[in-house]
Amino acid sequence: MNKKKILILAIAALIITAVVIWVVIPKSSSSSETETAAALQGVEAKPGSVAIKVEGPSVAEPYRIQSVRAQMEGIIVFAIDEGEKAAKGDILIKLDRNDSLTSLKQAQLNVSKAKLTRDKNREQLRKAETDLEGKKKLLSSGALSEDQVTSAEDAVDTARYALQAAELDLNQAELMVGIAQKNLENTTVKSPFDGVVLSSPFIPGDLVSKGTALVTIADISKIKLTAEIDEFDIGKVKEGLKVAITSDALGDTSLTSTVDSISPAAEIVNNISIFKVSTVVDNTESALKPGMSADISILIQRDKGLVVPSKAVSHIRTRSYIKVFEDNEIKTKRVTTGADDGINIVVLDGLEEGDVVVVEQAAGFSLSNQTDSAGSSVIPISVPGVRK
Repeated sequence: MNKKKILILAIAALIITAVVIWVVIPKSSSSSETETAAALQGVEAKPGSVAIKVEGPSVAEPYRIQSVRAQMEGIIVFAIDEGEKAAKGDILIKLDRNDSLTSLKQAQLNVSKAKLTRDKNREQLRKAETDLEGKKKLLSSGALSEDQVTSAEDAVDTARYALQAAELDLNQAELMVGIAQKNLENTTVKSPFDGVVLSSPFIPGDLVSKGTALVTIADISKIKLTAEIDEFDIGKVKEGLKVAITSDALGDTSLTSTVDSISPAAEIVNNISIFKVSTVVDNTESALKPGMSADISILIQRDKGLVVPSKAVSHIRTRSYIKVFEDNEIKTKRVTTGADDGINIVVLDGLEEGDVVVVEQAAGFSLSNQTDSAGSSVIPISVPGVRK
């Protein structure tokens, strides 16, 4: 009884296995072939260009900015208004100069007095030296004693010291004149360069102390823009590379410049190494103003040639290959490639315009009415021997 049951079960298992093989295996093979066909598409190689760029936001800053400070204490009698333009050497601030004028006149008077004293002591030294020479002659003839000659020598030394002191007093008086003249000059504060006054907070009558920031002036004939570029892209950026600048303030237009400087060391922001990249752009038309936001786009590489999808190219060591559909079969060509932005790549050599490049497509991708990102037509490929 047990053997009979075992035999029946074995026969049933063989029948079920046969049915599965007959039903499942052909369908699986057909499905695989269909998927293989559906996984291929062709893209026509067309002329075009690809650009590789590194981009970042920035804020417009003056090319040069300086706070002009008071060099002395004083009362303001004139102050330039905010927003006014100033050329280099133009007056920004005037301080009351009466005290400075008085100090200068007093210093000049002291110089005159010091000169008189010096001249007087010089004459006294000359007389003392003449007297000493005369007494030395009388000493040799026996008409005078040695004590009298010694006294004359002491008089010469005293006159010489007095002259030296008078010359020191004159030097000091002349130094004070220089200081007084400098203080008088400091009552007038001039612009250090051509620019626009950004800040001028004081009015006539205000008392300011030495070191007070009187005026902030900026040169906005050029604008400096600085973007933060992360460590993944900074290796591509070099000084002198072309930069395009866009901003809401510029509308549809853009400004062009070049990379001016790259920070030598990184700053850590949110655990990412960031480098500051700056560019300076001409702003004679005042299109940009300090504080405006702008985006800078650094052109790393731009190549022209035949453009195909990046995923169509395979790389083996230093060589690049592309599969093309020719004469109802897929052939492999070795090519030379250029700029690759991750979506499209430029083929510089090894491919002809109009060649149908084979691209593997993702599962579920529809071939109907498709174009690649470069505008090339997507062509369904039918490979002989593969059922759809």
